[in-house]
Amino acid sequence: MKGNESPLTFASSLAIFAAILMFAGTAMAAGSTERVLYRFKGGNDGSAPFAGLIADNAGNLYGTTADGGGETCGCGTIFELSPASGGRWTETVLYRFTGGSDGAFPETGLIFDTAGNLYGTTIYGGSSDDGTVFQLMAPAPLGSAWTLNVLHNFIGHDGKLSMGTLVFDKAGNLYGPMLFGGVFGGGTVFQLAAPTVQGGAWTLNVLHSFKGVNDGIDPVGALIFDKKGVLYGTTHDGTVFKEVPPAPGHTTWTLRVIYRFNSVLGLSAGGLIAGKKGVLYGATAQGGSANGGTVFQLTPPVTRGGAWTETTLYEFAGGSDGEYPLNALIADKAGNLYGTTASGGAPGLGTVFKLTPTQHGAWTKTTLHQFTGGSDGSSPGASLIFGRQGVLYGTTVHGGSSDNGTVFKVAP
Repeated sequence: MKGNESPLTFASSLAIFAAILMFAGTAMAAGSTERVLYRFKGGNDGSAPFAGLIADNAGNLYGTTADGGGETCGCGTIFELSPASGGRWTETVLYRFTGGSDGAFPETGLIFDTAGNLYGTTIYGGSSDDGTVFQLMAPAPLGSAWTLNVLHNFIGHDGKLSMGTLVFDKAGNLYGPMLFGGVFGGGTVFQLAAPTVQGGAWTLNVLHSFKGVNDGIDPVGALIFDKKGVLYGTTHDGTVFKEVPPAPGHTTWTLRVIYRFNSVLGLSAGGLIAGKKGVLYGATAQGGSANGGTVFQLTPPVTRGGAWTETTLYEFAGGSDGEYPLNALIADKAGNLYGTTASGGAPGLGTVFKLTPTQHGAWTKTTLHQFTGGSDGSSPGASLIFGRQGVLYGTTVHGGSSDNGTVFKVAP
């Protein structure tokens, strides 16, 4: 690994200040309902799950560990967790990275295609050690091994160090951000175009190379599409941007900054989520009155060409309230928001929280769990996902039986 380029270190070290816009009340959950589904041992089963989870229709969970997986390399794994009898869960390692041409250290989440294949990125490894995009093909027939194919090797000028989970468009092309690299060294947004014939090569197109002037620098977090095929994303220096697809007969995408925070807020490494009527929600890693981070809402302009409006929904106070929300939010059908803080809580080791809108416009926060650093884990590493009956699933980078991280669930 290239030492000091760790995404978590990069996000945590930003010096950030923001104006106070709004503050809402805090409530503490009467009793935590957290349960650990799996504790990583740090050997062949992996260690440090930075990324979030995805689930299949059968309720199995899939994810990556950034480290572990073997004595030779310890370059990370792709794993599956399956519910078993008696409430237990069983881990199966689907792939162990070797650190060579197949990549090393997957720190972003996975996505499925319609055939059940998995796609993701590694931050290092590949032909130039700048990371890869990979496909893990589902076994055929069932019971045989999963097969890893490298779809692209990054070589610096097209990006280096992946910092956001991939997303598909309707045509089956992949999109994602790269934290560094590109023509100006400030990161890129890329498209990986699917092959036109089965088994053909994927083609990488750089949609934008960030200069760090008016366009922002170091894009982080998953990109999201709107109904018109426009991509939205964030950069670490406090810009929210959109990538507008080319008009018919053209090939060039156009980047436009839709909102720029007044100071370097350090936007969450998780990215944005979409709400009703084009509203976007996100988090800043720091900022707010206690510099513990904020949750914000961006409302699109009423008239064409108008300005987006930012509203701060919550400011983290630090201490038992939690601080540093480094990951994307998720929302339920009622409009409540859920997320994690990397630290804070009574033991200072991270929290799971819920934000509920009120009739008066303020939002009320409830802490659903405070991590203790023991068997329940510490430093939640990524965004949450919903399971059946509204259960929340997530990961912690540390803690567990041997401090190698956990997979947990919390009842909201």
